[in-house]
Amino acid sequence: MTLTASIDEIASSLDGLDPPWLPRYDLRAYAAKVDNECGYTSDMMVGMEIHTKMFEEVVAFVQLCGAFAQLHPSDARQYACMRDDRAGIDDALARNASHACPTYTGLLALLIERGILVPRAQNPASPR
Repeated sequence: MTLTASIDEIASSLDGLDPPWLPRYDLRAYAAKVDNECGYTSDMMVGMEIHTKMFEEVVAFVQLCGAFAQLHPSDARQYACMRDDRAGIDDALARNASHACPTYTGLLALLIERGILVPRAQNPASPR
């Protein structure tokens, strides 16, 4: 299974909750970029860095889907859509795509910066 296939599988398991405008970024290219730029000499450390960055990408993808989906409020959603501003979203998509290697974490940061998404207040964990 490839990294792109993983995102496609996640999107299909969300059963249509992913926004139709959300692109499928090439996570293989991003993994190669992380590999080239991480600066570690140990293969194990390089592998850990790549796995960490891929995990962050999957989390950002899922959080983007959750922020724009019409769902019952859930503590699992970390972001809320304040305005479904198509022009603002398109601008963020274009700006993110202008990078050599666009990422979901980058898109999430742009949407937060533009005020389209805001972090949700999280309920404190209940004592056990």
